Formats: sequence, structure tokens, C-alpha cells
Amino acid sequence: MKKLFLFLLLPLSLQAYQKPAQATAKAGNDVTLTCKIVGAPATSTHITLFEQVGLAYREVARGPRQPDSSFLLTVPASKAKLYSIGFDATMNGRIILGEEKQLTLYANAEYMALGRTTGSPANKALENMQKRVIALRTAGDQLRNEFRMARSSRNAETISEVNTRLVSLDQEKTVFLDSLKTASPLLWRSATLQLSPDYHTGRTGYSDEMDFYAKEFFSYAKINDAAYEETPDMMDAFQNYVSTLSQLGANANTSKQMAETQLAKLTPGTNAHRRALSGIIAGFKASNHPDFHVYARKYIDAYRTKDMGEIGPLEYSLKQTSTSTPGMEAPDLVGNTPEGAPYSLSNLRGKYVLVDFWASWCGPCRRENPNVVAMYKKYNPKGFEILGVSLDREAGAWKKAIEADGLGWHHISDLKGWSSEHAKLYSVSSIPQTLLLDREGKIIQRNLRGEQLGEKLKEIFGE
Repeated sequence: MKKLFLFLLLPLSLQAYQKPAQATAKAGNDVTLTCKIVGAPATSTHITLFEQVGLAYREVARGPRQPDSSFLLTVPASKAKLYSIGFDATMNGRIILGEEKQLTLYANAEYMALGRTTGSPANKALENMQKRVIALRTAGDQLRNEFRMARSSRNAETISEVNTRLVSLDQEKTVFLDSLKTASPLLWRSATLQLSPDYHTGRTGYSDEMDFYAKEFFSYAKINDAAYEETPDMMDAFQNYVSTLSQLGANANTSKQMAETQLAKLTPGTNAHRRALSGIIAGFKASNHPDFHVYARKYIDAYRTKDMGEIGPLEYSLKQTSTSTPGMEAPDLVGNTPEGAPYSLSNLRGKYVLVDFWASWCGPCRRENPNVVAMYKKYNPKGFEILGVSLDREAGAWKKAIEADGLGWHHISDLKGWSSEHAKLYSVSSIPQTLLLDREGKIIQRNLRGEQLGEKLKEIFGE
């Protein structure tokens, strides 16, 4: 639950950003940001201002490189708003822009999140708020760990002492948030999504620690307030929420129900809902939650017509993660045969299929091949097929191994070795790897080899 100064980023496979038409600023009514960036990539012709919306980063404006190697970004004046700024969606930090006419950002390109501004009381307040939030979260993490250890050892004296400190920390958070609400509602909303109350023995009406966090995690924030539409931290908050429940031992059904309860407070189609759903998706993906696919599909269905470039990567991620989930349909594989003709996994629909990732240079693969050959000869007449997917680079070596080992089934390869698109789609990082599919192309089990493969095939086809 550690919070950096930048928005929590999803794996690159889920990131996207959109480039809308730039707004034309009225002369004399602009906000000018000068960016002095140490280590800026020599190839970077501009720096980009982003708005994070759901799984996407929408490009708001670009600041071209100046002769002195700084970057000058200009946007129309408006109400103050939180943005991300950087060279791409993975190298960015946070900044407030809108009301202050001229300000300067100093940062290191590799640590944009640690950037500092001058000429901007709003961003100085942002920097101070983030420092305070991190200090409070760090203290909370430490005290909760101490509290759990004390309860585990049944040390009453330590439990009482840590409990007192947790109560005091909660009071600190409340005072901090109250003062922030008066000074800056924008920063207050951000902080309320980054902080949550702490569990201690004084919390009554809850069955346990998990029940407390499931119900009170968002108690500092009014997430259904329309003002939270402009708060990018909503995504982080929901990801931290499902991650916290997972860490506390919530099973898949419980975490799903709790996430759904919180999500129901938000209006579908709004930015707040889009960010919250994104956070659930990110949290479920990180914890290998079985309903990652359900919520990813909800996002795709809800926001396909408002795609900012993230729908395609999310659909690819769905295919990729489905390859490890029994019952999910295996994504199609299309490649060239040793003869150079295209061939598809879907051509084998109606058969039980073993997808076998291997290579001519892979010793364990070659040693396993005699067993696979024996299984193929025994069960092929009953409806068993194999698709060999090679991670070779040399066509000659690939063909020679097929002939030498007597692999008389279908084969494909893109001859890209470890850069194989087939391996990437199926998250293959070592070989041999296999997937056994049923007649409908759905995954039965992954990585069956040797006796285990024989037993499973016997179970399916009989002797």
C-alpha cells in the first residue's frame, strides 16, 4: 500500500494514451509552465501533460523543447486541476495547473515524481501534502504490523501500547484532513483517497480486521460526491482496497462482493466509475483473482465507445491471462508451418489438443519428446492432436529436430526465439510448456508432462 508521488501505473500491456485535438488558448489568458529536466532523453522533442482516466492517459497538451533544452508548455487558464506530466505514461509525476499563470518545474527525467516547482504555492502545497500522506501511511503500515504481531504472541502489554499509538495516529489523520479540507478541497479529496482509518481494539461492531477495512476503507472520502469526478486517485484507491482485502485473507467471492458494494456507489459512465473499475481490474490482475476477466470485460463493454487507446491492450491482456485459467478459451495461435504455409490452432477445434511450446535447442524438450510421441500414437486415433509451437530462430534446426524426433503432428513458429509473439501471448518464459485443450478449445490444464499427461489422457480417452 505504499504510495509514490505518481499515479499507480498498470503493467505496460494495459497502458494507453489518447491524443485529442489541442485547445486553442486565448492570448493573455494562458498558463505557462517551464520544465527544466535533467537527463531528458535527447530524442524527446516535447514533454507531455496527461490526464489519467481509467486505464488510459489522455494527452492534454505538449510542450516543445526550447533552444536551452528546457520545455515550454502552455495551456488555457482554468480551475486548478491535478495532471500527470512527463515524457510518456510511465515516466511522469504530478502537477497542479490552471490558476497560476507562470511556474517552473525542476525534475530528473528518471524521477519525475520527485520534481519540484517554483512560483507555485499550489504545487508547493501538493508536495507538502504528499510528504505528509506518505509519512502517515508509513506509520500506519508499521503500527498495523506491530499490532498483528502482538496479537499473535498474545502480549497484552504490547497490544495496549500499540493500540494507543494507533488511536493517536487516527487522530493525526483526522486533524490533517480537516485542515486540508479548509485550505484546499482539491488536495483534500486526493488525500482522502490515499488515507484510510486504522483498525484497533476500540473499533466495535466489526467481526474482525478484514470486516472493518471492507466497510471503512473509504470512510474519509465521499466517493459519490460529484467533485471526485476530477480526482485521479480514485483508481489507486480502489486498487489499494482490493489489495488490502486480499492481504487480509479475503477469498475471491468476498473481495468481489466488497468491491462491487463500493463500485455501486458510483454512477456508471462517469470518470469516477471508470477509474474505480480500473482500480478493481488492476488489483484483481495483481492478485490473480479469478474475476479479473469478468471486470475487464465489464470495462470493455462499458467504455469501448469511449476508447482512449486502452481497449485493445486490455483485450490482449485478457487473452494473455486466460492462458493460465482452466475453463477459459485458449486464444488462437497462427503461424507458419515448416513448409511455409499458415496454420492455426483453431483448425484443430473438435479435437483434444496439446499445445506444446518447445525448441530444437531445448534439452528438456527433446528428452520429453519420446513420451509425447508415444502418447500421440496411442490416442491420436481417438481424437487427440498436438500443435508444436517452436521458439527456434533457425528453420533448418527446427525442421531437423522434427524429423529426428519423429514429431508427426502439426507445427508452427514465427522463428523469433524468445521474442516469439506466440510465447508472449501465452506468457511462456520457460520451455517445455504445454496446455491441454478440450474439443471446444478451452483449457483443461497447463504443464502436463510425463506420467501426468499420460494419466490425464487415460482419464479422457480410456485405455
